[in-house]
Amino acid sequence: MKRVLLILSAGFEELEAVAPLDLLRRAGIEVESASAGAELLVAGGRGIRIQADRMLDECLSDRYDMVILPGGPGVTRLRKDERVLDLVRRAHADGVPLAAICAAPVILADAGVSAGHVITSFPGSREDLAGRFKSYSEERVVEDGKVITSRGAGTSEEFALRLIAYLLGPAAAEDVRSRIVAR
Repeated sequence: MKRVLLILSAGFEELEAVAPLDLLRRAGIEVESASAGAELLVAGGRGIRIQADRMLDECLSDRYDMVILPGGPGVTRLRKDERVLDLVRRAHADGVPLAAICAAPVILADAGVSAGHVITSFPGSREDLAGRFKSYSEERVVEDGKVITSRGAGTSEEFALRLIAYLLGPAAAEDVRSRIVAR
């Protein structure tokens, strides 16, 4: 079974966390949410609280098949968190796929792993990414090697389905898509 880590910090964008959590689990992927804050209960940017599965410190030595970084105002905290930057660097060095949506691609840039990749992000984050990637795309979801990025809350479902296709193949993503009656 594939095992994925999704990192939450106060102010995360709820759709960008919940869509991957829900859809990847529907596909049979084990997704662990980890709180980078002081407690398991993490409040998103719209005040919706999610109970993380574990504290981030408990996950740092575990092996995952992918790391997912939701966007939102919580990215400001994550990009200053050395635990997160080190985890992203180690994952990249070990060939573990990294997925970031909305503002979260700046975490990849801060960790120094975006330079060789085509990426996308929330339009307002593009300035923070200037000169820190191979090229920038305005596609809704961009997959470049082991780096998958997406634009924002409005692309969350598409992003999650792309992650399923990456981990389990297009048929698995299509199965989930058909079960949720997505276009």
